[in-house]
Amino acid sequence: MYRQSRLCRVLGNPLTFAVVQILAKNGEMSPSQIAAVVGRSVSRVSNVLAALRLAEVVRYQTEGRKARYRLKHPRETRKLLAVLCTFVKSASAVRR
Repeated sequence: MYRQSRLCRVLGNPLTFAVVQILAKNGEMSPSQIAAVVGRSVSRVSNVLAALRLAEVVRYQTEGRKARYRLKHPRETRKLLAVLCTFVKSASAVRR
């Protein structure tokens, strides 16, 4: 249960969640490309990517000094994002 809890904690950060969504949609990207999409600094995005690496959500590949990130389990991550979206919409509808 620890790993599931850790994953929920990491994805609870809006910026981290946005980074995962971007990687799910676009595939492999560099930290600077991700930073441009989310409108944050490369250093902030790099910190988020480090947390996602520790949670085993992303992997990276280096080419010289450049790193490219991708989801470690893309199919499962896309399913998780879809389920979370459905849950939030359903929970929001119940509150009305």
